[in-house]
Amino acid sequence: MSLWKITEKGPVKVKETKLAQEKLLEENLEDWVVTDPALLGEKLLIIGRQVMIPEVRDKLDILAVDLQGNIVIIELKRGKLSDPVDMQALRYASYISKWGFDDIENQARSYLGKVEDSEFNFNEYYEQFCADSDTDEVPDLNSDQRLIIVGSEVRDKLGSVALWLCDHKIDIKVIEVTAYREGDAILVQPQVIVPLPISRFKATGSVSLEGTPRLWISDGKSWHLNKRCSGKTREVFLKLDDVIRDNLDVDGPRWNQKYFIAYRIANHNWLTIHTHSRALQLVFHVKKGAFVQSEVAELLGIEEFNQDDSLSEKLGLPSSVRVQNRNEITDFVILRIKDDFKLESKEFHEFLKKTYSAAQK
Repeated sequence: MSLWKITEKGPVKVKETKLAQEKLLEENLEDWVVTDPALLGEKLLIIGRQVMIPEVRDKLDILAVDLQGNIVIIELKRGKLSDPVDMQALRYASYISKWGFDDIENQARSYLGKVEDSEFNFNEYYEQFCADSDTDEVPDLNSDQRLIIVGSEVRDKLGSVALWLCDHKIDIKVIEVTAYREGDAILVQPQVIVPLPISRFKATGSVSLEGTPRLWISDGKSWHLNKRCSGKTREVFLKLDDVIRDNLDVDGPRWNQKYFIAYRIANHNWLTIHTHSRALQLVFHVKKGAFVQSEVAELLGIEEFNQDDSLSEKLGLPSSVRVQNRNEITDFVILRIKDDFKLESKEFHEFLKKTYSAAQK
């Protein structure tokens, strides 16, 4: 769609140009994104620029973290986007999926010039980013990876591959940047090409939940149970909900968050359940030092979750646990439960009561 300038004589079409024609390089586009990632249509925390990936002996353009804890690989091209770009980005994502917290923190240290700063804590830095973005819950880091590919023209091959990846649940976004010249000024208009934009009027006149914007607010229960969960994880959640409400005095479930269901005690989250198709992630908010990871694993008869495992190893684990420090007063006890988890066991009921007693109130 063209860009128009409104003058006293009426609308005047702004002249379209090309980045290459204006002698603007990939580095210029990179500068713009690093200066304000909102150019890509979302809030991102930049943690790297021209990041070397030793396994492929190549550098990716920009590395970031989003508000869901995903690592975002951003590849920029000044000219036409062609099909090798997506394969390159996929290779980067496959190697970064193996990164643990220390890898991410060290990368952020390097980018931010904090290598010699012993006081730097990436957890706190990321938590502040989430807080500044009005996000209540701080998610796990690198539980998944995303791709954003940016360029001036999208070729059919790349568009076709990107749509196929989207259909197969690979989170890829392709942004086409159109440039305009107005006198001495260069204007740019980023537009998301993949995934295909959804009309905000889609639900008008329809009672179908499929087209309702922000379904997690209008019907959070349907959103989580029918959209976020698979049949197996939905069944696990419903059993878990019965166990919680039969045994504990809590406020919940609260359904109105996009990624999790909350149970509260005295106006504070005690448990947030992050819904997924393969497993449920239970995050208990407890007093610091109240639980030891190995002891919880032994009590519940489950694996200890190693943050440094590769993505494929993490997905292949049976039900598992990790204890993670959040701040000076709070720990997270994180259970990833699959359909093998024994919800009816007395050990699990005992564990629930302990987390209830140790909750921040």
